[in-house]
Amino acid sequence: APAPAGPCYDELVAPLYSYSIGASSRYNIFYSASFARLHSTSGWSPDPRDKQPWLQIDLMQKHRINAVATQGTFNTYDWLTRYIVLYGDHPTSWKPFFQQGSNWTFFGNVNESGVVRHDLHYPILARYIRIIPVAWNPRGKIGLRLGLYGCPYRSHVLYFDGDDAISYRFRAKRISTMEDDISFNFKTVEQDGVLMHGEGAQGDYITLELKQAQLLLHISLGSSPLHATEGHTTVAVGSLLDDEHWHSVHVERYGHHVNLTLDGEVKRFRCHGTFDQLDLDTELFFGGVIDQDKQHLTYRQNFRGCVENIMFNGVNIAELARHRRSNIRFEVQPAPRRRGPAQGAPVPPCLPGVTPSLLRGAPLPGLPSPPWDGACHRLNDGFWHSVQLVAREGSAVVTIDDDDGAEFRVAHPFQLRTGSQYFFGGCPKPASLTGCRSNQTAFHGCLQMLSVDMQPVDLELLEQRRLGHFADVFFNVCAIIDRCTPNLCEHDGRCEQSWDDFTCVCDLTGYKGETCHKPLYKESCDAYRVSGKTSGNYTIDPDGSGPLKPFTVYCDIREERAWTIIRHNRHYATRVTGSSAERPFLGEVEYWNASWAEVAALANASEYCEQRIELHCYSSRLLNTPSGLPFSFWMGRHNERHYYWGGSRPGIQRCACGLDKNCADPKYFCNCDADHALWRTDRGLLTFVDHLPVTQVVVGDTNRSGSEAQFLLGPLRCYGDRECGAGGRALRDPAGAHAGVLPAGNTWNTVSFNRGTALLFPTFQANHSLDISFYFKTTAPSGVFLENPGSRYYIRVELNTSRDVMFAYDVGNGYENLTVRSPVPWNDDEWHQVKAELNVKLARLRVDKLPWVVRPAPPQSFVHLRFDRPLYVG
Repeated sequence: APAPAGPCYDELVAPLYSYSIGASSRYNIFYSASFARLHSTSGWSPDPRDKQPWLQIDLMQKHRINAVATQGTFNTYDWLTRYIVLYGDHPTSWKPFFQQGSNWTFFGNVNESGVVRHDLHYPILARYIRIIPVAWNPRGKIGLRLGLYGCPYRSHVLYFDGDDAISYRFRAKRISTMEDDISFNFKTVEQDGVLMHGEGAQGDYITLELKQAQLLLHISLGSSPLHATEGHTTVAVGSLLDDEHWHSVHVERYGHHVNLTLDGEVKRFRCHGTFDQLDLDTELFFGGVIDQDKQHLTYRQNFRGCVENIMFNGVNIAELARHRRSNIRFEVQPAPRRRGPAQGAPVPPCLPGVTPSLLRGAPLPGLPSPPWDGACHRLNDGFWHSVQLVAREGSAVVTIDDDDGAEFRVAHPFQLRTGSQYFFGGCPKPASLTGCRSNQTAFHGCLQMLSVDMQPVDLELLEQRRLGHFADVFFNVCAIIDRCTPNLCEHDGRCEQSWDDFTCVCDLTGYKGETCHKPLYKESCDAYRVSGKTSGNYTIDPDGSGPLKPFTVYCDIREERAWTIIRHNRHYATRVTGSSAERPFLGEVEYWNASWAEVAALANASEYCEQRIELHCYSSRLLNTPSGLPFSFWMGRHNERHYYWGGSRPGIQRCACGLDKNCADPKYFCNCDADHALWRTDRGLLTFVDHLPVTQVVVGDTNRSGSEAQFLLGPLRCYGDRECGAGGRALRDPAGAHAGVLPAGNTWNTVSFNRGTALLFPTFQANHSLDISFYFKTTAPSGVFLENPGSRYYIRVELNTSRDVMFAYDVGNGYENLTVRSPVPWNDDEWHQVKAELNVKLARLRVDKLPWVVRPAPPQSFVHLRFDRPLYVG
């Protein structure tokens, strides 16, 4: 492979002195670590007796590493096929390279001469790199020549002790930005702390903080009182960030659209609210808040740890702080800190392995099993916990996290007998040889700061096997993975995890499947009608496996169609007085059992919808005149004002009587606009589907003496499928993008394809999973049904032969395919149904009633499906 080119792709290993390249052992002098450079005349191989071999690079200073490359040992059968990359700022504290939800295993070589390079998903910022061999050529032994590509990393580091903070004062008293770019790196041993905060007098604010070792971004661009949308947005990313390793944060905002990047993983979202600009006053805080009386920041703990290279919209805050510029303010304010085992000292290196019996209060020899099991503490949360066992003749005390309330005491007489050995992490097998007997399973986790009889255990001596023995553990690294962050269970499914996998619990979500992706409920009342149901309350899911939750509606099922009916809080008359055009009455409409987005999805998918609206008026005008400013109006699906009333049409500022030319006063186009001192009424149906449902009714002109108005809004009533009418169902991806058509027994909404023709649709907007369903019939022996190509990933469903339907894909794990084979040809000019699904757990394919063909996802599977080209159908 050619060497990567660019401003930060220098070869880093080749120019190093030999003492900067170390290893756990060597095969002989001709296979020393100093030969582990790309294209050298030898290579590194460890001693065959070395049970935990590694190769280590000391770059002498912190570097930004963008790529890693490997090569086998020269002119041998020795090469790595898989390996792990560890990195850190100190040779006794390591962090595995993390990608796509797991500690990443890199694929190595297939021969001794070729160079296999991996451009890293995100850059590594470290001085030390360690390569851990995982697998190698079975015909040879471990052999490695290594290349690293990057450049020196310059940093300005600020240390915060939890009692201080800095503020960056703006040149103007207030700033208003349409776009923002914020970035910095941090490391800490604390679970909580405010990293950045700024706010404005108009209600805007932005906050970055750690909470339970997750990174949270809070942002509000403000909201309008005319709209029900809340301006506040909170997004959480990452987990277990209190590991005393550097983590990079990058926030990019343009208007409502925000990219939040943590360690190379990007989360894209859209802010709530109605405005595009972020308005901040006076100053921006880093490391905490100096003044704790901020309106939008309830008391939170200040950050304790290191932050480097703080950039805010092109301004290097860390550089300004280092030179103590006038627009940087330093202040110390005492703040209470939480108690915890990590308080006051950095986390030293850890190794996996502490017996669960120690955490669960298992009995000592001669001691009955206690009922206490630490129930007040959740100890499998991925955080550090301190455990202290003090046992003497006749008494024993177990304490968790220095908490007196988490103690278990035994005071009745018993005898304490200990042997010459202590076992951590479980009992070695066979027990007959070791004398260690326990009915507990082996522990999976990390242990640090071991102490026995008040004497610290020297892990370095243990690693050298001078103090004891070990098996299947790693020293100086804690490789815990939180497989439930981010939560890959869809629709608020609950994630439960073991050491090497996760499971989704879909109870009460309305969905089923491995990732809670499949809907339990039908998409409409029409679907219930087809299945033979009668009128009643039913739960529907208009967007299927999409993001909106199912909700309950009333289905008025008749022979020819089924009406879907949703009621709300404005079904009865609302009396209005004292309102004016300048200060109108805002009648918010709250639909029962469903959010506004869910009701809008129903209307958007329906063939026809209607909603009755009425205004009873007494000396109160409605729309005034076609050329005048309306006194009252209603707002619809897209938060737009609509100046036509029930019974009229969009674009015409009239009521029903204005179209029928029978208004109370022929000079006006609404009965109420006659402004008579008696009760008049304007009513009718709103039927333009793109404007429904009604979200708000705004009433003015009731502030004059004796004037009054009452309005009523009927339930939303819809029927049919807007995409397919009565003859078919739309094919959608999880985000709702239209991807094709399903005929249902006739040719309605059916597409015929001739050779060389295709339908072009927007890119498949999938996230963690996708599902595809369609019908086909053909006489051709082969052909592509659907394909979404991309620069890196793709999916394709095709008739591969007359008897084979194939689902092929590449989502980052290489080419994969599933094939359903039929005993009879598919090209029989009859309709056949194809269903395919792809998620983080598996891929599967089914045709008609044949059994599902299933392929489990590999351990290192994709997290996001990213397609960047259009979807082709046919």
